[in-house]
Amino acid sequence: MWVFCSTLISDMARNPATPILIALLVALPARGQDLVWPTLHAAGVMETMREQPGWMFVGSAVVPGLGQAANQQWWKSAVFAAVEAGAWYVLFDQNTRGTTAERRSNRFGNRNWSVVNYAGWVHGYYHSGGRKPGAPDVPLTALLTPAGLAVFNQTGRFPAPAFDNATDWSLIDIRALRDLEKNTVYLVTGREFSHTLPDYGSQQYYELMSKYPQFGPGWRDWNNQVNDVNRRNEGMPGMWIEHARMGVVFNDHYRLSSNMASAILLNHMVSAFDAYFTVKIRNARIEQGAFLHPDGGMYRLRITF
Repeated sequence: MWVFCSTLISDMARNPATPILIALLVALPARGQDLVWPTLHAAGVMETMREQPGWMFVGSAVVPGLGQAANQQWWKSAVFAAVEAGAWYVLFDQNTRGTTAERRSNRFGNRNWSVVNYAGWVHGYYHSGGRKPGAPDVPLTALLTPAGLAVFNQTGRFPAPAFDNATDWSLIDIRALRDLEKNTVYLVTGREFSHTLPDYGSQQYYELMSKYPQFGPGWRDWNNQVNDVNRRNEGMPGMWIEHARMGVVFNDHYRLSSNMASAILLNHMVSAFDAYFTVKIRNARIEQGAFLHPDGGMYRLRITF
């Protein structure tokens, strides 16, 4: 690796004008590139690249296929260019699709998951056997903000969910709810709840509402007569399942977009090394000679790069 880096730097140092022209080629739009390509030829840069592997490496690393074009390997140049264009298209397309699908998933959660529903369920579960040993009694009103208490005092009941986040989040004391979650365990396994409710609007907030059964009761279609967090995913309502499916969809889009970014990097590197070693091999110097040895004649062949 050290020998390769040293050779690369040495090759690049011979013509300092080359990187400037390569940078222009990359930075300019299509019309500008139509002017740069002839300039590269007129200035002898393409010829210089064919003679100096270091610049061939740099040019192909920046613009996949450039070195292959300089080597007049047109089919290779076309392949690298096609891979580059295709990967960038898929990257942007999948990222856009992922963003759209994620926003759709978040809107679905906003319309159908309520912190009021969830807080009321946690309190009932806590006092129905889910309380951690030694944990204190927690009155229902302890989970309410002043606005929530006003509703409770007016109706005599825990507030009903509005499935409007501005309204619902103004009614629940999130710190008190998190303290209650920390002292709650699953009835069947005795294990503590794995998470506390994240802040509204955060990435984790939308992720966890359909990732862990403990958040299932926050959904609009939760039914205590049908659904049960102790049966894990099998006990979840339809909206929890649908939101989880939506999460898989947009994460698949993002994952493919990320894979395309890796493919682009690999395409640059493969093009660079292919162009570099093509020139090095072509420019290899073969030295031969003959000399005598007491035991007989010897022939020597040496290839240097």
